[in-house]
Parts: sequence; C-alpha cells; structure tokens
Amino acid sequence: MLVLLTSCSHYYYAPNAANIPLFKEKNSVEVKGGFSGDSYNGADIQAGYSVSKKVGVIVNSFFAGESESVTNFNSDYSHKESGSGSYFEAGAGYYKPFGKNKTWIFETYGGAGIGGEKHVYDYSQSATLHLTKYFIQPSFGYNSKKETFQFAVSCRFSSLNLKIKSANLSAESNQREKGKLDQIVSHPTSFLWEPSYMIALGGEHVKFYFQITTSSNLNNSYLFMDVGNVSLGAKFKFDIKPKKSATNNL
Repeated sequence: MLVLLTSCSHYYYAPNAANIPLFKEKNSVEVKGGFSGDSYNGADIQAGYSVSKKVGVIVNSFFAGESESVTNFNSDYSHKESGSGSYFEAGAGYYKPFGKNKTWIFETYGGAGIGGEKHVYDYSQSATLHLTKYFIQPSFGYNSKKETFQFAVSCRFSSLNLKIKSANLSAESNQREKGKLDQIVSHPTSFLWEPSYMIALGGEHVKFYFQITTSSNLNNSYLFMDVGNVSLGAKFKFDIKPKKSATNNL
C-alpha cells in the first residue's frame, strides 16, 4: 500500500493485493508471495491459517518503491528522486464452503494495518509519512475439488488515514509536491473501494497466481494515489495435522 514515484511525480498511496485464501477446512495454512507493480516495483507477501471450520486469520505485507533520474531541459542540472514504503496488516474472519464437494466459498475478513513511506525530492528535500488503514473484505470464489484451480472476486472497503511525520519542502523549488502534502494535512482521511480479481493454477500444494487489485477513492479527490496493483507469484498450501492424544492411541 504505499507510495511511489514515477515520471517525476510522487504517489502517496497504492493498494496492496487482497489476501483471498479460499479455505475449505480447519488447520490449513497458505503462504503467498509475488512481484507487484503498476507504476512502481513491489512485492506482496501474505499468509493465512484456518483456526477452525469457520474462522480464519490472515497476515499481509507490502513493499514498494521507485526511483528516477530527472534532468531539467532548460539546463544541464539533473537530480534523482525516489519514493519507497512498507505496509503490514492482520485480520480475522469467517469462511463458508458450500455446493457440491464444497468447491464454492464465501469469506469475509476484517482487520487493520500500519505503514510508512519516505520520499526524496529535488534539492535534497524529503518527507516521511505514516499511514493507518482499517478494512473489511468480503470475497466469493471457486476452489476445485483437488484444489488445482482457483478463481475469486473480492470487494474490499477501507478507511485510510495519512499523517506527515516530517517534511522540509519549499514552495519555491518543489511547489507541486508541497501542494500535495498540504492537501494531505487538510484531508488526511480517505474511504476506498478496492475490488480484486485472482486466478491460480497448479497442483494441490503449489500454484501460480495472477491477481489485479484496483483502488477508487470515494471521498478524497485531493490524494494523489496510484490506483492499481498487478501481482504475479506463487501460492503454497499445506495442512497441519493435530497430534493424536495418548487416549486415542490406546
């Protein structure tokens, strides 16, 4: 979820990929990791665990950044600008497999996350920001009988709050970016609608996935943000078998 820079322009938010585990039963673990991007380079690393027949927990992380050398066409002056950030979140929720062979799954997760970002601008000026995010994420998907094929659609609703921790930009040298930061101070809260689409193919325990997550700001047009996350990577699934008690062995 972060913030980046491309074509001499800094973004102060980008969506992380939705974690859609599609659990069918208790004691399943899924680990997912992939490269993410849109106008940035990033990675999503996620995990989930079904603690009961109906309850699951998820833990997600997102890292992203971009840098660019910029040359002033009116002079020989050139400089490097960059943006980078990291984000971590955790949640819990309900899942329900249904239909023949329990291949159709409905799930809803809710949670919260925190993150930070750093921007470096022209003339060695910089800014650091802190973000908090609360979300609820209903999803509907298909997980084949042998779990070799999956697809899912998720609809995440998020409340995002951005806070500037430090900034030393001047209006004379970085007027545009200072204006963006001033708007964050005046309008720190955004409500986001973030649908996500995922497809995965492979074996029961290892699959490759492709996922697209988009973000629409429902109330804050002042926030300069990236609206996409395209993720490609692998999913690993394994089951934790509970140990038999001494009584069961008798």
